[in-house]
Amino acid sequence: MKLLAALAAGYVLGSRAGGDDLDDVVRSLRAIKDSDEFKDLLASLRSHAGHALRELASMLEGSAEPSDGEPELASTHDLVERVRHLAGLR
Repeated sequence: MKLLAALAAGYVLGSRAGGDDLDDVVRSLRAIKDSDEFKDLLASLRSHAGHALRELASMLEGSAEPSDGEPELASTHDLVERVRHLAGLR
């Protein structure tokens, strides 16, 4: 979506043609936004994001195994600390 916006902005700013071309771009962007393919893309992105967030939630809710004498993080309520541990940033 950002790419389309950037392309449209570049076209508008770089265009030396009249307002008719700008109207064509606006109509084209609206047609893309209203297309079934774009709606399917958004639905897929939402589904993927939901799945990824559910996976992250289950990882954070699950018990983390202590390693190398570290205390078990399952009892820790500090979300940032648990994410750091899971990401190996600790």
